[in-house]
Amino acid sequence: MSEMCGKYFGVCTSYHHSKGCNCPQCPSYPGKGTFMFCAKGRSSNVQQKAGCLCIGCEIHSKFRFEGEYFCQ
Repeated sequence: MSEMCGKYFGVCTSYHHSKGCNCPQCPSYPGKGTFMFCAKGRSSNVQQKAGCLCIGCEIHSKFRFEGEYFCQ
C-alpha cells in the first residue's frame, strides 16, 4: 500500500483537461461554471435528459470511458 501513496488515480480536472470538456455546451446541463462530470460526479442542476455530448468529448476518448450522461 505504501508504494501506492502519492500516485495519481482517476481523471484530473485540471485546466488542461477542462479545455476539451463538452459539458458547458451540453443540452442536458443548463448550468454554468461546472464541468467534467465524468470526474466530479453528477450535477444537481440536470432536470431531464435532453441529449448527451459525452461520446464526442475529448476526455471521454482520452480516458476510454464507456457510456454517457455522466452528469446524471
